[in-house]
Amino acid sequence: MAKKVLLVMAALLLAAGSLQAGFLDDTVKSEWFQVGGDFRIREVGFNNIITWDADNDADQQHFWRLRSRLYFQAEPIEQITAYTRLANEWRYYAKPKNRVHPLRDEVVLDNAYLNFSGFEDIPLSLKVGRQDLIYGEGFLILDGTPLDGSRTIFSDAVKLTLDLEGTKIDFLAIWNTGKQWFSVNKNSEPLGAGDPPGRLDSQTIGVFGAYLTNTDLIEKQKVEAYYLLKRGLTSDYAPDKWPDNTINVIGSRFSGALTDQLSYGAEATLQVGEYGDHSMTAFGGYGRGTYTLTDCEIKPAFSLEYVYLSGDDPDDRNYGGWDPILARWPKWSELYIYSQVPEKDIAYWTNMQIYRAKLSLVPIEKMTVDLVYQYLRANEAGSGTGVFGTGKDRGQNPQFILKYAFNDWLSGHLWGEYFIPGNFYAGDDDGFFARWQLLAKF
Repeated sequence: MAKKVLLVMAALLLAAGSLQAGFLDDTVKSEWFQVGGDFRIREVGFNNIITWDADNDADQQHFWRLRSRLYFQAEPIEQITAYTRLANEWRYYAKPKNRVHPLRDEVVLDNAYLNFSGFEDIPLSLKVGRQDLIYGEGFLILDGTPLDGSRTIFSDAVKLTLDLEGTKIDFLAIWNTGKQWFSVNKNSEPLGAGDPPGRLDSQTIGVFGAYLTNTDLIEKQKVEAYYLLKRGLTSDYAPDKWPDNTINVIGSRFSGALTDQLSYGAEATLQVGEYGDHSMTAFGGYGRGTYTLTDCEIKPAFSLEYVYLSGDDPDDRNYGGWDPILARWPKWSELYIYSQVPEKDIAYWTNMQIYRAKLSLVPIEKMTVDLVYQYLRANEAGSGTGVFGTGKDRGQNPQFILKYAFNDWLSGHLWGEYFIPGNFYAGDDDGFFARWQLLAKF
């Protein structure tokens, strides 16, 4: 079966190459209509030692992910764009053997929106429908569908943008039910124990507010500020784990170049509101500095970063756990997100400090290499039950990432991680993650 998978991969990549080479341009595309897409192949293997599965099957996995996406874009008049994208991600599992992923036979409506912009003397644009939303470094808003991995990241939203000279303000209204309403899926099995079929988030989430970006207040600096109101409804399948919550989110982000060689990025956020039956006060933020040797051929860049996400003290009536809002994605680690399941759910970043060092190199043209070391700590100690110890040392997480662009339509990467658990966990077995990827665009 594995050989068949590899043959299918090669055939699809060749097909994507022929499409990129001009077939679509010659036969389908026009001044007002476009069609295109991408095809991504991943082989993934990992051993997540922080077990949550009684038989340990979920913690040791080896599988292939084949994601295909096709989009259609029409501009009937200059001021209106209609866009839609379909997606499918087929998976084949070598371990656990004979596993059939519940979403592999599904075709999903990944994006579908109308964009109104470019009206004379009106500095407003409006984007309505299913769309990908990313702000800053994805600290609060990036992935509206965290439970299907990187297959999709969409949110169902309305975005009204006021674009002034040097300043842009996005007014947002997002309502993600966590369910996939527009799809074709012949498989009705659930995602995991207790999960309804096709669930894309753990609860219904609404986010409303404004996000400001300014690029001329401070020379060579980007200033961002935001107010968001997050409304999370009690989960219909795990109400104790996902209670009703209303959170006010206030924060700002600064980034830019201080000199030709020194750059930085920093963000700080306050969350206040109600979480279940408790009042809530939480804090989160990060700061990073990067020094680049611009006169060196391989362009070495060294970064130091510190991340703080508050945790909940079970002895305090006030709930203090950081809520990632719409940012449950592998921002700091592809491996560690699986170890977060016993605490809350996959990629639920909270109760954490991260000390991160990264060396980036450009060994040859079109190639980048990142060497990363992370030390992770908890603000609140482990509970001493189940997989948890009683300390605050989460563990160490070295990483290796190599990326290469073969040409303007084909790119790939190699990704490896290792995890050495600390006394926050009861066990002491190490874990690993390995992945290669090819991405073809047409």
